[in-house]
Amino acid sequence: MDADQLPEGGLAAVSLGPARLVLCRHEGRVHAWEDSCPHAGGPLSGGNFTGGRLICPWHAWEFDCATGAWDANPAVALRRFPVKTEAGGIWVDA
Repeated sequence: MDADQLPEGGLAAVSLGPARLVLCRHEGRVHAWEDSCPHAGGPLSGGNFTGGRLICPWHAWEFDCATGAWDANPAVALRRFPVKTEAGGIWVDA
């Protein structure tokens, strides 16, 4: 994905082989997470992204996009994928 396709405060769904990911850009950094809420499997890419929070569309669980931690219990977290922006692209190691 081209880096300019994901603006600040942006959210995008991507597929890398069998892996479904959600990318978000917050405070200049791009983060990559598994596109599945740990609660009931809702697609996070179909939810909202506001104030640095990924919000599941099914039950409104909120996750910090920088850490992946669920707001109500930080021990519950999203699965992170390493990501870097380089040469105008977003590169994810899935």
